[in-house]
Amino acid sequence: MSKGEPYVVLHGGVHKTATSHIQSILQRNAGRLQKRGVYYVHHRDTRKQYTVPTQLNGYEKLGLDYKTKVPDDVLARKARNFFNKIGAGPGDRIVLSDENMPGHSGHCVRSGLLYNRREVLLPIFAQNIPYPVTEVHIALRNYADFFASTFVEFLRSAKGENVIPEAQMKRAVLSNLPSWTGFIDLVLSCFPEAQMTVWRHEDFGSLSDRVIGNLIGSAVEVSDLVTPKRKRGRPSASHRAVQELLMEIERSGGEAALARRVEIQDAYPRGPEYPGYNPWNEAERAHLGRIYDKDIKEIAMRKRVTLLEG
Repeated sequence: MSKGEPYVVLHGGVHKTATSHIQSILQRNAGRLQKRGVYYVHHRDTRKQYTVPTQLNGYEKLGLDYKTKVPDDVLARKARNFFNKIGAGPGDRIVLSDENMPGHSGHCVRSGLLYNRREVLLPIFAQNIPYPVTEVHIALRNYADFFASTFVEFLRSAKGENVIPEAQMKRAVLSNLPSWTGFIDLVLSCFPEAQMTVWRHEDFGSLSDRVIGNLIGSAVEVSDLVTPKRKRGRPSASHRAVQELLMEIERSGGEAALARRVEIQDAYPRGPEYPGYNPWNEAERAHLGRIYDKDIKEIAMRKRVTLLEG
């Protein structure tokens, strides 16, 4: 490993895999980590100052007409400024975390694919990092729960005219049969010198200390980190709340219904009385589960990939 410049450790999500929890621990301990040569960049700063500019650059390449334009020369300048401001020196460890690296939840929900703009967005994100990316850390989630959770996330942030029905999301997923293998292969190709660590979100409870330890390296013991005083994560929506919201969209239209999102979720909070959102029948969930298990086994055989087992 070169000691002539900082090296980058990247935590790339994916969405709905306890990313916010990991980010809150890293941020709470950022000062302590920096004293030991580990520079964690707040995920909001990473997103605003680096991820969003790379995506706006990609959207223009995709022919999408966004108001804000970030051509190649502007992106290069923004990237230089972002990394210079971190202040890391030779041999220091820069830890970046942003689940939006390959795209957004809505990109998955609408297409039924795992980040349908990833082929453009991921290479741009990778190519503008000026230092060696030595490690990439990514959590994966079973397809049934991933798309259920991302659909809820989509409904939380969607505009009225952009809402799609649950049935449309399900058709897209089941007709495309999503696969994490192609996603992982693209990440490996974008970071050809990096070692990748992958874990199943379903195992995160037993792996959390190992995941955090792998991100921060050996300079600081995980047991020495301070746990955030309060959890910032939003609770998942109940099945009843999502169904009520979708029915309200049918009755009143997207804009009027979405204005009542919080009211509806508060009326039907997730808990023993109102289980979590699950749009799949038993056969669909089992089918998606078999595909997930097969794909995880295949990913674990990839060169440069280490699968953490719970």
